[in-house]
Amino acid sequence: MEKLHLISADTLFYTPLDHPRMLIDGILSNGLAILSGDSKIGKSWLILWLGLKISQGEPVWGLPTSKTDVIYLALEDTDWRIQQRMQDLIDIPPKNLHFGFSCGKLGAELEGQIKDILEQEPSTGLIFIDTLQMVRDNVSSKVNAYAQDYKDLSALKKIADDHKMCIFLIHHNRKEHDGSNVFNDMTGSTGIAGVADTCMVLRKENHFNNDAVLNITGRDIEEKQLRMTMRKNVWEVTEALDAAGLRRERVPHFLFQIADYLLKEKSFTGTVTELLAAIGHETTKANVASKLITRHFNEVFKPLGITMEHKVTANARLMIWQLNDDDDGNDDKRRNEALASLRQQHDDTFSLPQTSSQSSFASWYEITEPDEELPFK
Repeated sequence: MEKLHLISADTLFYTPLDHPRMLIDGILSNGLAILSGDSKIGKSWLILWLGLKISQGEPVWGLPTSKTDVIYLALEDTDWRIQQRMQDLIDIPPKNLHFGFSCGKLGAELEGQIKDILEQEPSTGLIFIDTLQMVRDNVSSKVNAYAQDYKDLSALKKIADDHKMCIFLIHHNRKEHDGSNVFNDMTGSTGIAGVADTCMVLRKENHFNNDAVLNITGRDIEEKQLRMTMRKNVWEVTEALDAAGLRRERVPHFLFQIADYLLKEKSFTGTVTELLAAIGHETTKANVASKLITRHFNEVFKPLGITMEHKVTANARLMIWQLNDDDDGNDDKRRNEALASLRQQHDDTFSLPQTSSQSSFASWYEITEPDEELPFK
């Protein structure tokens, strides 16, 4: 039996360690990665383009890449189709990008085949497997799906970790999207995303145009959302949101309109519907607005000294809002400190107002240009 190897906290703390290699800076690192996408959305076009770029060390969406040898197992395509697509994308093919059109199954031959290739071609830093379903046998209904998914993908992750390279799986989304968590769109159990070091989900918001959204998260990757459009068979980024931008997006703007209103009016008593009418907001239903107010209360209202409680009458459920002012004359200072704290939490993305009377809280929060533009082009 192999002995358990331990390392002391002191040794680990002070030992210089290599950073995970970024194949695409801030997007894709070594380890196990998975891209899941809607059917026929253009996943294979994206993967082929990424393989061409990374194998040549060319930027991807304005981000630097680490040049490496690439293998693309195009298990759902023919050599003719890949040839045609490659000729559409480039004029001169890279010599360090290789294709395969068949391989063994997970848990049978595949792991050995990948290890053999990595021993023969140790400069290989990236292997695409398109698609995951093509290298798996159907899972019996009697088997725990989570356990089986975790076991199968852990074998690939171990190979990637041992060889300090990336194995990148292509997968399919469910037909019905999950409105609460985009990463739940992946077909299969949550064990798939649980094993992966990097998860990407590509899905269309409208099936009648070429626009899509690529959501990215990972152990060594800050959460991102890339809004994209396909032009001439290449996915181009039209807008990029980092983690701070995603937090801003998740907090509905009307909540900051409510905060502005309360900072001016000092108090409010009435129903949710009446409050929404007071700020001129008509698009969110009252029951949804009530849930969002509760969910984001500590983030938006509490730092400003705003309190809220409910009172149920015979005819309605009332919200009683109050802006708490002390007698020491330091309310503006405290609110500016609260705004500064929010600014820090949101990665210094916004311009801080000089005084609370000089700037609308909603407009400050919504603003503008970041200190440094994201490098996506």
